[in-house]
Amino acid sequence: MELLIRTDRVQVHLLRQLLAMHGIKAHIFNEHMQSVAGEVPLDAALPQLWLDDELDRVRALALLREHEVSRQRTGSHYCRQCREENPASFELCWHCGAEL
Repeated sequence: MELLIRTDRVQVHLLRQLLAMHGIKAHIFNEHMQSVAGEVPLDAALPQLWLDDELDRVRALALLREHEVSRQRTGSHYCRQCREENPASFELCWHCGAEL
């Protein structure tokens, strides 16, 4: 296994799910360690996302970079299916669930 990223608890679950949607298996370690932050170094207390197969590293990092870029988008766009307005950072329509 190989360490991919350290981040907060919500983000680590989101990122693991993103990877799973693309067929990349990963596990979360230190999920409940944030309560000891201060007693141990902060980076040691953050949840960690570890890849099951280090051969997935290049593809996983590309997906995480793409995800980070999409989070920075501003503005909005309309769903082709239901015509509902969605923030530009959304990948799925909040109204009907269609891919944007």
